[in-house]
Amino acid sequence: MFNTPYKFNYLGHTKTKTEPFNKLHKFAFKCRFNHRYIVRVEEYENLVFVVKFYLKNHENSDKKYQLLSGFNDVARVISTNIEIMFWLYQKNDLSLFGFIGANSEDEEVAMSKRFKVYSKVMLRCFSPNKFFHRKSSTNSAYLLLNKKHIETEENLEELIKEMFIKYYDMSL
Repeated sequence: MFNTPYKFNYLGHTKTKTEPFNKLHKFAFKCRFNHRYIVRVEEYENLVFVVKFYLKNHENSDKKYQLLSGFNDVARVISTNIEIMFWLYQKNDLSLFGFIGANSEDEEVAMSKRFKVYSKVMLRCFSPNKFFHRKSSTNSAYLLLNKKHIETEENLEELIKEMFIKYYDMSL
């Protein structure tokens, strides 16, 4: 179903004191149509990484995560984001991940098309032997909870869910 990912570049990270996350990691890649994508990975406490991406041309839009490129290149773009997640996981095998399948302008937040696609892909790419898969269809939110990490700290899953609820204004 998914093609070879694009080669991505790690642009580095910045530490922040004004945002709820501790670090912002930035990545970039170009698609086959020579358009640039930006991947923002917000790193929160407890090694929680929240992955977001958008087309560079949409960077100044308030709806940058909702807009579609129209390139019909979704498989390779998602594959590249997954490769970035694997890259982070290789850096620290206690990493946990989260994302929201943003709704397009003409659809409801619940069960967005992106969420449906991402949910299927995550089950294929992240083994249930290593990760708990937690979904909130109402919010189109997805958490990949690293079993190795979750089992080392009591109530960690609840802390992560509370963080998502607080910073992303949702219920899980």
